[in-house]
Amino acid sequence: MNNTELRQEEQWLKSVLSEANAQYQEASMRDDALKDDAIDTQRELWEDVGSIAASDGLDKLVDFLEYINVMKKQKRSHGIIEQQKAKLTRMLRSPYFGRIDFRTNEQAAAKQYYIGTFSLITDDNRVMVYDWRAPVSGMFYDDEVGKASFITPGGVVEGELTKKRQYKIENGKLSYSFDSSVKIDDEMLQQMLAGHADGKMRSIVTTIQREQNRAIRNETFKHLIVQGAAGSGKTSVALHRIAYLLFRHRDTITAENIIVFSPNSVFSDYISNVLPELGEANMLQTTFESFLFGALATKGRCERYYDLLDSLFSMQPLPGYPARIESLRLKSSPAFRDAIKAYAQALANEQVTFAPLICAGVTIASSPELARLFSYDYASLPYFARFEKLRARMDYLLTNYETKRAAQIAESITASEGFIDRGELRRRSRAIAKQESQPARERALAMTNVSAASVYAAFLNELARWLPGADAGACEAVTRYTQETIRAGLLHYEDQIALLYLQGTLGGTQKTARIRYVIVDEAQDYTPLQYECIRLFFAQASVTMLGDLDQSITPYLSLGGYETISALFPPEETLLLRFTKSYRSTAEIIAFAGAILNRKTEIDSVGRHGDAPLIIQLESEEAVHRAIARDIRDLTAKGHASIGILTQTKVEAKAVFHALKEQVPVQALFGGEEDFPRGAVVLPAYLAKGLEFDAVLLFNAGGGHYRE
Repeated sequence: MNNTELRQEEQWLKSVLSEANAQYQEASMRDDALKDDAIDTQRELWEDVGSIAASDGLDKLVDFLEYINVMKKQKRSHGIIEQQKAKLTRMLRSPYFGRIDFRTNEQAAAKQYYIGTFSLITDDNRVMVYDWRAPVSGMFYDDEVGKASFITPGGVVEGELTKKRQYKIENGKLSYSFDSSVKIDDEMLQQMLAGHADGKMRSIVTTIQREQNRAIRNETFKHLIVQGAAGSGKTSVALHRIAYLLFRHRDTITAENIIVFSPNSVFSDYISNVLPELGEANMLQTTFESFLFGALATKGRCERYYDLLDSLFSMQPLPGYPARIESLRLKSSPAFRDAIKAYAQALANEQVTFAPLICAGVTIASSPELARLFSYDYASLPYFARFEKLRARMDYLLTNYETKRAAQIAESITASEGFIDRGELRRRSRAIAKQESQPARERALAMTNVSAASVYAAFLNELARWLPGADAGACEAVTRYTQETIRAGLLHYEDQIALLYLQGTLGGTQKTARIRYVIVDEAQDYTPLQYECIRLFFAQASVTMLGDLDQSITPYLSLGGYETISALFPPEETLLLRFTKSYRSTAEIIAFAGAILNRKTEIDSVGRHGDAPLIIQLESEEAVHRAIARDIRDLTAKGHASIGILTQTKVEAKAVFHALKEQVPVQALFGGEEDFPRGAVVLPAYLAKGLEFDAVLLFNAGGGHYRE
């Protein structure tokens, strides 16, 4: 963009901001007048009507209701004006983000269309900014420079798209702009183009965006897997895929039809404002742990996901560490997933036999009758619901028995004792009948007391049988370890996943039909059984998974490989894309990471260079603390807004935080927080999943500290 164009753009921005400000001032004046009217209405209500009672008569009540209706209208008007002011406030910060120049086949010159979060229309109906949902705005998202068209109520408008320009406007100032045939989504790619990029860099950025567009705009395949190197823009793709889906299907879906599984609650806060400003509510965000706790009602203490990670990374492992590792390995494996699926299926198809329900020598329900009810009459119900239905049936039969038996007992008491008060007779006969039937009720409860926990316990007792080829001794050790921890009142995280699956497949899943799209970030950190749960609870949804197998947070609780979930996401329904170009990390960081991995990676560094990572060896922890504090001051002075100080564990993070806070301003994350703090932040490395910092300091990175 030359100087003349820059001046024209700045002048246009000035005129748009002037109009937005004028409309804001007008809305504020109307709001102030409305507030004055509301005060007058309340005063008139008190003066004309005053307090009201039932004895005041109909006329006074009618007057009162008229005032109430006026006040309701004033409240609605105030709400509308407040919404308008909120939109205009956002426009004063950033009124638009794109522009297209489009010439219809009937026009000699192209017309400029500025596109923003909301429309801006003058009093004489001149559109200064078009809402992103407007039909003409679709060309900004869907078309490249060249022949293009858009659909209006009057038909298809065809022509030529001669320019596509993007802007970054912050606080009413134009930070940068650039022209590109393809809409560039990622802000870092935008900055690369805006920074006087040459033809080669423009070609690279356009190629990256086209690759990302295959993921963002995929609708040919139901499911999508993106295997992306570190810094390849996976999270950006996830966010812009949501934006695209909301735009593409704006008449049929809203943000409430999309759910994102984030690596942690802090990440959810981090991305909550990263979505393109589309004027829509944020999509549903959760962690798998939060979803697990919400869907699974369990007794006892449930292990938190990050407590698990902290114990795994601790330099002083807790007693039973080897047994825990074996338990994790097994329960995260595809074989375990297949075994528990097969067990659940066998249970659902099993012809269950029941002992007859007998009360005081009287058969209330025979064994064949109970089996018929469970296996045939209730066959349409989920497995656990069939037991509940059978228990309700036995309760009903026992209640009928008690009624008849109480009548018999009443006759016997009358015959033996003569006249007795009717109320007392009724109470005594019912109490005796209930006492006689109590053992039968207890047996009925025992026969039908089946839950995810009881099924899981039975499955573990037969683990070796359902894991063909597995070492029987290893299976027995895992079963024994699990039973001991459950008896101690602790339910490990991996066992919660198993219970969730059993509850979902045997208990009937909760209603999630409104969820049309599921986005899973950091997909490599989910086990095969977790993916079974996701498909179970969101059976109709399209699933997008974004991850990097080289970034698994622990080998004991991970996917392993995408082939392990091929049965859930068959090739004919699933598109697998690989992003190898990294533009969010510098070439020096990528080379450093490759050297640690000690093998060649598939990462291609694109366009970014910086200082090589430094390894600094110091004589004591106190010296390390001083060095980190010095680096925080230096990095802050250089303009780095976010600095991560990563430790191995939560205990270590707390110690480092307390040492640093006496020297420099610093925040901390220890797990459980939901807000992402700004500035320098101390946190365990596992909490940094998915987050992005301007600079990172790794505390105590010695080889003896981090085990492979």
